[in-house]
Amino acid sequence: MMGGQMKENKTSGIIIKILLIVFIILILGFFLLIMLSDDDDNDEVVFDEKTETGSGSEFQNGTENVDQTSGENENNLYDENAYGDPNTSWTVMLYLCGTDLESRYGFASDNLDEICTANIGHNVNFIIETGGTKKWRTGGITKGKLTRLHVEDGKLQVDETRPSSSMGEADTLKDFIKWGAANYPADRYMLVLWDHGGGSLFGVCNDELYKEDSLSLKELENALAGAKVSFEIAGFDACLMSTLEAAEVLHGYAHYMVASEETEPGTGWDYKKWLDYLSYNGGCSGKELGRSIVESYIDKCSEYDQDDMATLSVCDLTKLPKLSAAFRNYSGELVLSTQDEADFQAVVQRAAKAESYGESGGDDGTFDMVDLGDLMNHTGGILTENSDAVLSALQDVVVYESHGKYRSGANGLSVFYPKYIDSDVYQAYEEITDNTAYLEYASIMNDDWDEEAWENAWLEAYDEYNSDEGSSGGFFDSFFGNSNSESSVNLFQSLNPVQSGSEKLKFEQFLDDDNILNLNITSGLGLVKDVRFSILFDEDGENCLYLGCDTDLNADYEKGKFSDNFRGTWITIGGEYVCAEVIDSTDDYDLYIIPSIVNGEETFIRAVYEFDNEAFRVLGTYDGADSDTSLSGRNIHTLKPGDKVEFIFYSSSLEEDDDADPEELVLGSIVWSDDTEMIEEDLGDGKFYYMFEIEDIFGNITYCDPVIMEIEDGEMFAYEIEE
Repeated sequence: MMGGQMKENKTSGIIIKILLIVFIILILGFFLLIMLSDDDDNDEVVFDEKTETGSGSEFQNGTENVDQTSGENENNLYDENAYGDPNTSWTVMLYLCGTDLESRYGFASDNLDEICTANIGHNVNFIIETGGTKKWRTGGITKGKLTRLHVEDGKLQVDETRPSSSMGEADTLKDFIKWGAANYPADRYMLVLWDHGGGSLFGVCNDELYKEDSLSLKELENALAGAKVSFEIAGFDACLMSTLEAAEVLHGYAHYMVASEETEPGTGWDYKKWLDYLSYNGGCSGKELGRSIVESYIDKCSEYDQDDMATLSVCDLTKLPKLSAAFRNYSGELVLSTQDEADFQAVVQRAAKAESYGESGGDDGTFDMVDLGDLMNHTGGILTENSDAVLSALQDVVVYESHGKYRSGANGLSVFYPKYIDSDVYQAYEEITDNTAYLEYASIMNDDWDEEAWENAWLEAYDEYNSDEGSSGGFFDSFFGNSNSESSVNLFQSLNPVQSGSEKLKFEQFLDDDNILNLNITSGLGLVKDVRFSILFDEDGENCLYLGCDTDLNADYEKGKFSDNFRGTWITIGGEYVCAEVIDSTDDYDLYIIPSIVNGEETFIRAVYEFDNEAFRVLGTYDGADSDTSLSGRNIHTLKPGDKVEFIFYSSSLEEDDDADPEELVLGSIVWSDDTEMIEEDLGDGKFYYMFEIEDIFGNITYCDPVIMEIEDGEMFAYEIEE
């Protein structure tokens, strides 16, 4: 009996322990359920101010360089910072306008192959609309038609084939978005526009089947307004589209924007990595997914040795109104600065140092896009009232960004800045902005400012203010301190800006006793933006060969005194002289382009001269702006051992009355190797023409009379050309 009693007590003790354990498990489960339900708020896409998931310190405006790692790998894709319901459903819409990127290079098909290798989860619909190219390298896509597809089990499945239509039309994009949302409904939507990009002025997605028709920012806005779908992310896998103007178009239609300030290589984003991330972390916000896109893209650029000039950023568009308002105020201060010659000159000179994007030289090779933060940093010493407010708001908008070594001025968002503006450029910008002050500044820079026209423009803006229409009211309230007096607008109506020709440019040049060429600007110094020089080689007494343009001279802008620093040397690559032009100057380096033919394809070599290291470095090749579409090329390559490189020069007649276009010549070639260097070398004996170029703040260039620099037996003599 005693034994049985003891056994019974032991059994009941075990039962009690089991019950306690079960009770504890239930309590823990209850609290876990509460935590999960709190995070379910992320399921709904909201475009007002909202609290972001994850650790705020993890997503500061990026200061990391491109050597960062994403923290993702094949064995660990879970992100502990990506809170929310992991079963949140997504529909990703890829608007794939193939153009020559597909017909010539197959880049679109490469990305499609990459997408099919991703481990796309059950929570992700990936749908695609293809078109815009003469030839597809992916089977199943009909040439000359619009094809709609989805990805299933690692394969492309055709949903439907539609009649041909330009992918540069708003209706084409609108119809795709509406179809995608209707047939693949989800908790969250993402839109990716894939193709060439041309910044704020020229838009994105040019269709080579429809006379290179492109989707302007205005057309993009019309498409989004008509589709009536809210996106967690809208992204551009295209060049030059991380712009303030593009962000303003997307505001209200997307929570986050992912895009690049600089050109992108044709290889594009790393679709496998960020799709794997999304599939494992369905509850992530656009912020976390955007970071995955940025990091995997930079890693991919690094794999192809294309990271030195790479940029990509994530922008929170709910924070954009504050930035837009701050920039409007800055624009007001900017246009008022044009009344004072010294201030105007200082602003233009400093703005010229702001990092610019997509440059390939000349009026036709610029997109007029500069980094917004770098513009503020350079002009803030003059325009002190509003530049800090722009910088502060910019840091709130750009929640993550990464950039390469030679894009050190990148802050995540660029803005149109009128460097080489003309009437067509002005009209294109006028279509996408209602920033009256900035438009007037562009008009002044274009040297076509008209007093009466701008008096009327400011009256219209003030009428909008009084009727609570448009966005001008916010500008008047903030700029004038909530003054509701008509006299406020008179400040702008009475504007009297400095104009081209208001002071005549006069200068003298002479050779001093040391045989140095001097340039003294005696009048109009306040209108001078930049002084540089060109160098040409006298081939045979009848023709000259253009060697390039550089900034390597002695300069005192305050006194207007300049002198040559010509040492009888010029730039070579692999021992061959090259035609090299400086197209961008920053505080850290000069950026050069060199016209070339690489493996039979005409292109530009991009290179930098680092001031600290006093050395050149070749970055790779870049095709520049397309002359037909004005969009940026994405055929960016690193030069590899075995590449055949030929160097292009331009030959012109020395006869003054010969207006023939320069003749393009191929002179010198090398086979690229790991030991190929870019250095300065002695030019040897010969006759060279040295010519100062003076550019004013309106972009007008005055060419001074050339002076002969002759080298004989290593000795250099300079003399003026006889009349």
